[in-house]
Amino acid sequence: MAVVTDANVLVAVSIDDARSRVAQEKMLEWAAADEQLHAPALALFEVASAFTGMLSAGMVSAAQIRTAALVLDGLPVAYHPMRDIPLTIEIASRLQRRSAYDAAYIALAEQMGAELWTFDGPLARNAASVGFPVLLMPMVTEP
Repeated sequence: MAVVTDANVLVAVSIDDARSRVAQEKMLEWAAADEQLHAPALALFEVASAFTGMLSAGMVSAAQIRTAALVLDGLPVAYHPMRDIPLTIEIASRLQRRSAYDAAYIALAEQMGAELWTFDGPLARNAASVGFPVLLMPMVTEP
């Protein structure tokens, strides 16, 4: 089976933050189950944007970003160009969004018959409300 991950899962796996442990455990679970990981090519731009924001806010150092980029490069994720613009726009419209970013992930998952995983609660709830199964990563709990 295939799994589509969104950018926030990729960020959490590669940068040490509150969600890292959950994301890393899920990645190990997918690897053990021989799940193939996928994301739209857009994900790399969104990850770069997230890293830029974290760096400019002083949340991470340039060295941490370089390390995170190496981790990201080592992940077994296949990145896909957008293949169906009308489908992506249709999904964005159903989500009542003015942009197609989240819709690109859902469109890829739909095309692949895959699960889409995210830390984005509003996306998961919004998608579920219009019939798109988007799976929310487990909540982070403190030990």
